[in-house]
Amino acid sequence: MSTILSDTQQLVWQIFDEICQIPRPSGKEEKIMNYLREFALKHGFLTRTDKAGNIVMIRPGKQPAIAMQAHTDMVCEKRGDSTHNFETDALQTYIEEGWMKAKGTTLGADNGIGVAMALAAMVTYPGDRQLEGLFTVEEETGLSGASAVEAGFISAPVLLNLDSEDENELIVGCAGGCETVGYWKVEEMPAPEGMFPIEITIKGLLGGHSGSDIHLPRANANQLLGRFLQQTAQKYPFFLCSLAGGGLHNAIAREANALFLVPYADREHIRIDWNIYIAEQEDQWLAHEPKMRMDLSSRPKQEKVFVPELTNQLIQALCTCPHGVVKMSDTMQGVVETSTNLASIKRVDDNIVITTSQRSSFEDQLNALAFQTYTLLTDCGAMAGIHNGYPAWEPQFDTPLLKTAKEVYKQVWNKQPEVKIIHAGLECGLFSKVMPNLNILSFGPTLLGVHSPDERLNMASTNQTTVFLMQLLANLS
Repeated sequence: MSTILSDTQQLVWQIFDEICQIPRPSGKEEKIMNYLREFALKHGFLTRTDKAGNIVMIRPGKQPAIAMQAHTDMVCEKRGDSTHNFETDALQTYIEEGWMKAKGTTLGADNGIGVAMALAAMVTYPGDRQLEGLFTVEEETGLSGASAVEAGFISAPVLLNLDSEDENELIVGCAGGCETVGYWKVEEMPAPEGMFPIEITIKGLLGGHSGSDIHLPRANANQLLGRFLQQTAQKYPFFLCSLAGGGLHNAIAREANALFLVPYADREHIRIDWNIYIAEQEDQWLAHEPKMRMDLSSRPKQEKVFVPELTNQLIQALCTCPHGVVKMSDTMQGVVETSTNLASIKRVDDNIVITTSQRSSFEDQLNALAFQTYTLLTDCGAMAGIHNGYPAWEPQFDTPLLKTAKEVYKQVWNKQPEVKIIHAGLECGLFSKVMPNLNILSFGPTLLGVHSPDERLNMASTNQTTVFLMQLLANLS
């Protein structure tokens, strides 16, 4: 590929840089949506906005329309030492060995680079075809924007979703999913006398996307924390003060911490137990988690602790909630069919909330796994609920769209693409549900470390994927 970038490729990077200056956490996308309206006005495009805040941008043309789609929000994850404020601060991007990254935070190329590619294509496409850009909100927190899209919001019979993360793949199907959440009312009592406060922290794990990375050998910080708390509570008088871990429902937990009290006389025994536990976990995980850190420190005197019943229930839930692959596909080698993620534990006002997420290519398996998790959480004393369900995108392997895409891919990359179903959730399932005649294909440049501060975007892949997008637009009839 030539090192001289085309006008479209240059515009992709210019727009993506502008997007990186705009704070856009899920649910707070007003600034990026205003940017899109101003972009449309500048280039003479039309826009429509629906009740959820999704925008469709229209470049009028004579030939039948093609839609390109991307979501505007980003996963907001940062390293423990980062002071970045995702609601006010621009991302600090940099380039290292051909990869674009952000300092201490997620990059937001999921799915900001898809937005940039769609906008650049709408500006530079040389033909007279009508192009539509569908830009959705709140994808990362439950696909609520896509859930609100109604039939007729776009007119195109073909939709190109730009939210995939491997240049080698053309995606034609994805898993459905939901969140199963447990809520415990916080009940506290005065801290007993003669107790020593200890905080344990687990950090530096790789984490990652709970769909595309769930099959990889990655530790879950919530699981590691729960297991140590369980063995400690079984050996010593034990009082829990606070508990937190993980972040978003679709990210594998990278960090977790707990503050608890043990008898002053047992403080050194706890340190010994902790060191033994560290050694055991390093034997299991260090080859896969080279930056794993497990720390223990003393803390100031605590005034309140959770009541014993609540402590026992929370530890039981952390230790019994499953995490990882439940079943691999019998028909597609290497594809996860069903999985669950022990995503986060947080204090929200007067509640402790444990969030898990389930995914499956089959609705019956998804429902069964969600109900199993619901039952487990209620057995641990929680009020539980199943939320934010979304359908699987059922694959179609024999369409004119896919045939044309494979031909163009071979021209651009000089190799055959992998046609795949992925375990990560895409908005495509929701679009196909309300627009069953819509032909959909998903692709995108190579992204690694998605949903973690290790997120990085391959720049050469982005340039080549832009070439593919433009050629595909030209070849589709």
